[in-house]
Amino acid sequence: MLQEKLKLDVFWTFSLNLLYSIVTVLILYSIAYWIIRVVKKANEKVEKIDPTLLPISITVIKYASFIIGILIILNIFGANTNGIIAFLGATGLGLALALKETLQNIASGLMLIFLRPFKVNDYIESNSNNGTVQEINLFTTTLKTNDGLFLFVPNSLLWNSSIKNFTKNGTRRLDFIVGISYENQVEKAKEILTNLARLDGRILKEPTPLVVLTALGDNSVSMMLRCWVSVDNYWDVNYYLYKTVKETFDSSGISIPYPQRDIRLKISNDNLANEKIMALK
Repeated sequence: MLQEKLKLDVFWTFSLNLLYSIVTVLILYSIAYWIIRVVKKANEKVEKIDPTLLPISITVIKYASFIIGILIILNIFGANTNGIIAFLGATGLGLALALKETLQNIASGLMLIFLRPFKVNDYIESNSNNGTVQEINLFTTTLKTNDGLFLFVPNSLLWNSSIKNFTKNGTRRLDFIVGISYENQVEKAKEILTNLARLDGRILKEPTPLVVLTALGDNSVSMMLRCWVSVDNYWDVNYYLYKTVKETFDSSGISIPYPQRDIRLKISNDNLANEKIMALK
């Protein structure tokens, strides 16, 4: 009879512990689901967090909920969680020492995501690495170079060096330099460049485009058109100016000189006499 009562107590204790465990799992799942929804809504409203951070945050929340749930369930069933926590702590310390570079990349990735020196689709340059940002994650940043190559850059390299972002400000200054002949009129060339900048709608009116003479070279007079354009139009305007300036200068009688050098030969009388003697022989 006593044995049956003990078995019954064990059964009920196990059943209650199992019930508590199920309730715990449901509560943790609800809390995690609620936190994930809050993070998603906050990201949609504030738009201060890079889209890459959202899946990372969700993953961290899920794993944290899973670990906490396991520890609570073990505690409900009477397991010594203190020893497990101590073991996990020691293991984590060992992994931290072994994976120092990896953890440095994670820390750098978090800093890049939160401080946002660049975001997806920005064109950046850092040391010898440059390209359009395709993806930012905890360990690495993926770039696509101008010639379509895949560039895999550790976050620590980006974080520990200066970053030049060509996209972030939305506009870029374009310095277009062209040379004209010394025989041409500077004011006429200046007028042509000014009109081209004024008539092209892609060139911003503010700051005002500027045309100046920049250098007196060996073969040409260098003139510069300095203007501001949106980032998306930078290269289109640059290529357009090369073509249009050449055509307009040609039709207006303004030449774009190429490098040339005049060579004068001087033959001494002694050399000329020697040549005549050699010819007579």
